[in-house]
Amino acid sequence: MTAGLAAMLAGSFGVPAVLLWLGHRIRRRAPRWRGAFWGAVVAHGVAVPIAAVAAMTPPVEWASTDMLRGLLGLWLLLLAPVLGGAIGAALTSRSGRT
Repeated sequence: MTAGLAAMLAGSFGVPAVLLWLGHRIRRRAPRWRGAFWGAVVAHGVAVPIAAVAAMTPPVEWASTDMLRGLLGLWLLLLAPVLGGAIGAALTSRSGRT
């Protein structure tokens, strides 16, 4: 199993399971935690169709140097929730100060 395939499987099955676990008792969490959670959920929801289209691209259109397809099709599902969670936490903490 390659690292890209492991990342795709972790993003497809591991991330939703972790988000489900983290969403438990979300109302009792701090606002920053809620912002990180919803940022990750939204980012994963946006990443799923993008990764699906990239992963289902016909092999005729692939090139041996096609790094964008690998990034979008394999790694996006794992990296987007992390980035979305960081953005959500930053936006929530900023709005909490004002």
